[in-house]
Amino acid sequence: MKKKLSIVLFLTTLLLAGIIVLQLYWSFTAYKLNKEKFDGDINIAMQRALDSCKKDYFDSIRVVMVKRLSDPGTNIRIDTIKKDTSNIWFNIWLKNKYVSMGEPLLVSKSDFDFYRAKINHTATNAETLTEMSFYVPSVVDQVLLLLGMEDSYLHISEKRKSAGVSSRKPFREVIYDIVLRNGIFALPPDYRKADSTTLHFYFKEALQQMHPKMRRFDFDLDISDKPIPADDFDPHLINQLRYSETGQFTYKYHGFLFLQHTDKNTLFVRAKFDRAQIGILSEMIIILGLSGFLIVFTIFCLFYIIRTIVQQKKLTELKDDFINNMTHELKTPIATITVAIEGLQKFNGLNDPEKTQRYLQTSRNELSRLDGLVTKVLNVAAFERKKVVLVKERIAIDELMNELIEAEKQKTIKEVSISYINRDGITEIEADKVHLRNIMLNLIDNAIKYATEPVDIKINLTKQNKYALFSIKDNGMGIPAKHIKHIFDKFHRVPAGNVHNVKGTGLGLNYVKYIAEAHGGKVSVTSKMNKGSEFTVSIPLKNG
Repeated sequence: MKKKLSIVLFLTTLLLAGIIVLQLYWSFTAYKLNKEKFDGDINIAMQRALDSCKKDYFDSIRVVMVKRLSDPGTNIRIDTIKKDTSNIWFNIWLKNKYVSMGEPLLVSKSDFDFYRAKINHTATNAETLTEMSFYVPSVVDQVLLLLGMEDSYLHISEKRKSAGVSSRKPFREVIYDIVLRNGIFALPPDYRKADSTTLHFYFKEALQQMHPKMRRFDFDLDISDKPIPADDFDPHLINQLRYSETGQFTYKYHGFLFLQHTDKNTLFVRAKFDRAQIGILSEMIIILGLSGFLIVFTIFCLFYIIRTIVQQKKLTELKDDFINNMTHELKTPIATITVAIEGLQKFNGLNDPEKTQRYLQTSRNELSRLDGLVTKVLNVAAFERKKVVLVKERIAIDELMNELIEAEKQKTIKEVSISYINRDGITEIEADKVHLRNIMLNLIDNAIKYATEPVDIKINLTKQNKYALFSIKDNGMGIPAKHIKHIFDKFHRVPAGNVHNVKGTGLGLNYVKYIAEAHGGKVSVTSKMNKGSEFTVSIPLKNG
């Protein structure tokens, strides 16, 4: 049995280790796949963020151009210059109160209507020209030249006024020196900071849309006017699982006149994540939690199986010990009765009245003992099936204890000294007299059986709160520490090999515990090897 149990434990441990390794491997693989997906998604999110910035940029350009072309000082005149079988051609004249364009825009009516239809509402001429300027180079050149010359004129006029120079002088002498540094031709002074703030917002928003379960996005956004090299790290190290970065992206939409910006105005963008694993693990928290729960549950189930097997093994051993003990217990009265009957039959015992009475009394005593053993086993079995019913009554405790002590002294052939002291003067206890008597008989009987001669037993009765405490102390062999917590288990007896000098069934102390708890009390024990044991039973003084 022990060898089979060892095999079961080994196989169970191997199975548990396999499940744990499999779950850890699966979790690690799932993490790597999520990490790879995250590394791809951050590039997509960056492209979406740049597209959003670009859209905001063009929307702002539209607002400025529409506002400038809709200014009361700006005049847009459309003349029909010719017609053919398929189209009508317009000349569009642009001028304002400061400058005017010498050359008109030649636009077909079909193109003009096409770009007007792209706008969701009934568009004005200023809105239509603005829309066309994003697709027709000649239109954007004319519009931007008009607005740029206006900005330059106003700038020069302001400088001349501040210097006290007449603003009536022509400004063509200096316009080419300043035209690309003012108004719509100038770059915003803080465009890098503005682009960084906007891009950071849109990038985080795109990540949240792609990974709604991720709680944290710890990244740094690098923006430079020079290419940003990728960080050098060993892809074979575990750091690869922690570190993430996007590819390098470019962005050049800063000022109003983006088409004429040079490469030196192009910004290079790269996002870097130092602790990507925190966000990825936060997305996997449910999966990892279920995996951990499965591991813990598997460990619990296997532990429960092992515990059940060990308990079954223990119960089997207890059953064998119980059968052996009961066999010896039953053989003694049977053998004694058999000898008494043979004495009456073969040795002319019937003709001797005194001998006959002695043999019959011996047989009666042994039958009574046999009946007690059978009753004890049946009572324990009955207690398992249903709760014991206590018939409580007022018991004169001193009278009961003295009666028990006298009966036990007469039963044993050992030299016994039993002292009983009622220290707190308790007169009555409300309990089931039969069961209380059996408790005390079991404890006193055990004290006598396991004590060495001369037997010295001290019984003390004290009061503690609403309980009566019975203390039965002997000078016996004591109980080994490893058996203390098991002595109240059913069928448990302290092992003594094949020696059966002390008879018992292993049911007495289990019965004591059961009855004490049924009364609302409890039983405990302290013991020292070769010095004796002390059992303490608490019973409520009154019912309820």
